[in-house]
Amino acid sequence: MQSSNSSDRRRAPRYACHGPIDFHIHGWYLRRGRILNLCLDGCLIDPPPGTDYVVGDHLETRFEVNRLSFRAKCVIRQKRSSGQLGIQIVCLSDRSRRQLQQLIEELSR
Repeated sequence: MQSSNSSDRRRAPRYACHGPIDFHIHGWYLRRGRILNLCLDGCLIDPPPGTDYVVGDHLETRFEVNRLSFRAKCVIRQKRSSGQLGIQIVCLSDRSRRQLQQLIEELSR
């Protein structure tokens, strides 16, 4: 299911999904946040509580959607009042990028 916010100015449409996300930030390893939507360039996550996140922070992530696991370096681009974070994927292996493209195609159906 594609995000339906008409004022959304993203480069690529995001698709609803779910799965766990773990990440390193500020020297902390945080477990079991949730991924809420996904595109080739980034995702929206609901992080675990306990760390003060700031737009521009860099993360090392591992997330799983539809039994596919991805490792990526990311940057926080948006922090919502709900605590959800919009993150941009800035580094992903070529193999993972191909798998992510296939996953996005699957989610778009």
